[in-house]
Amino acid sequence: MSAVQVSFEISPIFQRITSGLDPERARAEVTARIHAQGAAVPDELIDEITAEYQKVSTMLADTGVLYSGSCFGQFDGDWSMGSLTIGVQPLSYRDPEVAIAGMTKILAAEHGRHADVNALTLPCGQATLVIRQSPDLRLPAEFSDSGEGLPIDVAQLQAFIPVPPSSVPGAQTLVTVTFSTPSTDHWADYCELLVPLLNSIRFRPAQEAELGAPAPEAAPSGGRGPATAFG
Repeated sequence: MSAVQVSFEISPIFQRITSGLDPERARAEVTARIHAQGAAVPDELIDEITAEYQKVSTMLADTGVLYSGSCFGQFDGDWSMGSLTIGVQPLSYRDPEVAIAGMTKILAAEHGRHADVNALTLPCGQATLVIRQSPDLRLPAEFSDSGEGLPIDVAQLQAFIPVPPSSVPGAQTLVTVTFSTPSTDHWADYCELLVPLLNSIRFRPAQEAELGAPAPEAAPSGGRGPATAFG
């Protein structure tokens, strides 16, 4: 259990993902949420959404992340979807700024020209921001009409934030925010939701959170989003 309490504000278009779902249960949950919105969605799109939902659900069961949610709806009449996770893990560091400089250098070298990697100052502290697409992700040849592997575009934003000792004395914790979407045409729309989320993140000692008034782990916020959405 992390000694750090993380709070943040999140757009209501995101809904929590249930952890540990098998494909059948994942499809049932996806279908139920679509029907609850009164949306008419093709079976092929339901299959795509279910695969993404079940993948994240399995990851949750395996890694125990702090928060994971997904969204599905429309931007200007076009279907769109994305997934969001916020996780914590141990990280040894003396100075968050030195840790950020090291992570920024390592990640820039790792991702090369396929990512934009920069240091960023947030209200909660210093962060390394990575924005990239996945050119190496491909649909297997046996699933394509052409018989050849096809590239799959997925855009991703990750923010790596070492918790500052000024917020939590003795903190040795890295908070990672990850957003992914195959709906790359809507990247700018999603950024309008992600910037307020990153700016809302706050840290405090877990013991202090237990003794004082409860701080919501994920408080809803306003903001523009798809007309219909589900997790």
